[in-house]
Amino acid sequence: MEARGEIFQHHPEANDSVSTLAHLLVDLLSTAPALVPIYREHLALHDALLPDLFMAQVASWVSGTMHAPGAHTIEGGAGGEAARTLVGVMETHLTSGDAEVRELISLSFLDSVDASPANEVLRLHFGPSLRAEAARRDGWNES
Repeated sequence: MEARGEIFQHHPEANDSVSTLAHLLVDLLSTAPALVPIYREHLALHDALLPDLFMAQVASWVSGTMHAPGAHTIEGGAGGEAARTLVGVMETHLTSGDAEVRELISLSFLDSVDASPANEVLRLHFGPSLRAEAARRDGWNES
């Protein structure tokens, strides 16, 4: 991790490592600080991190259907820069993650995106790995 206050972005191509759940969480929370209160509330309610549930909460927040405690929806909604950036984090970790991270993104995140009213808008932000995974698992076409 970098110095306090700086954003940590895991770039496995720079050091040939594989990203883990911890790397994904750090990147999500540093990229989208509005997720921090959601993460804290999640931990308080469940006494532990439930990765599948938290990933569903991330997808709900990015789609505009969940608010951080005391906050508004994501600025710009699912079509905004924050959504693009967060989906970019998912794209990076889908390609660099260990089996747990890849499964978490492939199943929990994509299932939650599929269930979202902002589904089509969020899919516009998908990079090649997310598009390929979505097509592989549910027959979605890029057209």
